[in-house]
Amino acid sequence: MIFFHYTNGESLTRLSGLAYYVQRSAASSWTGVNLFFVLSGFLIGGILVDARGSDSYFRTFYARRFFRIIPIYYLWICLYIALVSAAGQAIRLHSFSGKALPRGFEVYAHFLFIQNLIPNGESSQSGLWGSWFGHLWSLAVEEQFYLLAPLMIWWLSPRRLPAVLLGIICGFPFIRIALFFHIHQIDATRVMPSNADALALGMLAAIAWRAPAFRQWLAGHIHQLYFGAGLFFVGFGFLWWYAPSSESFPMVSFGSTWIAIFYALLVLIVLAASKGWIARAMRASWLREVGRVSYCMYIIHLVVNLFFHFVFLHARPQITTLPGVAISLLAAVGTYTLALLSWRILEAPLVQIGHRYRYLIATGP
Repeated sequence: MIFFHYTNGESLTRLSGLAYYVQRSAASSWTGVNLFFVLSGFLIGGILVDARGSDSYFRTFYARRFFRIIPIYYLWICLYIALVSAAGQAIRLHSFSGKALPRGFEVYAHFLFIQNLIPNGESSQSGLWGSWFGHLWSLAVEEQFYLLAPLMIWWLSPRRLPAVLLGIICGFPFIRIALFFHIHQIDATRVMPSNADALALGMLAAIAWRAPAFRQWLAGHIHQLYFGAGLFFVGFGFLWWYAPSSESFPMVSFGSTWIAIFYALLVLIVLAASKGWIARAMRASWLREVGRVSYCMYIIHLVVNLFFHFVFLHARPQITTLPGVAISLLAAVGTYTLALLSWRILEAPLVQIGHRYRYLIATGP
């Protein structure tokens, strides 16, 4: 997603030459958010399935999520409020949007994780506002998932849950299509129902992986798993080339689900073929390091890029020139550095506090 945002992956018509091909290669890298939702469904769904019988099921889950998600996210919102209150007029003149920066409900809606439900919200503006909040709709979807998934797993029996998840995977693309054509006040691709199939795929993969019979079957059919992933990868390639935009009808209809299935198969390959080249690549130390600090990187990366381009080039972020490319790379390094500091100073201690809450199992009289 950072690559997509730094290359403005959907703005292809204004470029030519090498810059065009860089952006063309990034045109569907927005699907990283699909991978994020599949992974979230797999990890969170797996945790909840394992803890279903715990006496502290809800308390522990929400305590751990609170200390992982809320503090840095709320700090980011408060930093915006403080910055705009102190220097709003100056920022308006230099933030490349020319518009007054919002201070009202559009801002405070982020505290409730409902920014993806606000008509004409953050994506309608460029400049500092869009860079600060425009990409955080995915956190709203994630938090809404956190409200529903624990209830679903707690309420549905282990036999019914997979069937319900399969129904979501098959049925919610039609809901996404309906929302896309009939709701125009908000971005229909960014609401929870439009991304429910990717989350459900992750949860279904987590349940399947915990079934001994399924894992035994995978061990004897790993080549079929590779073949299936390859087939979906080919389809992914066609979508990438012919309909790369997240708002194209092929993507809105079933393309997004197709890509999510590919990512779910990739997760299973990494687990089932732990000595294969894909699994080894995914275990690369630099990937694990970036993954460790990725939450903060995702929150801040657009603002850091905007700041670096303004300071060094006095222009909005772009990759049409070598200096623009160099500054974007420098912004990526700066983003990682700030995220690493955040991890060491804030996030890691908070995660340790969250893990003091444990899933307790009743031992009986």
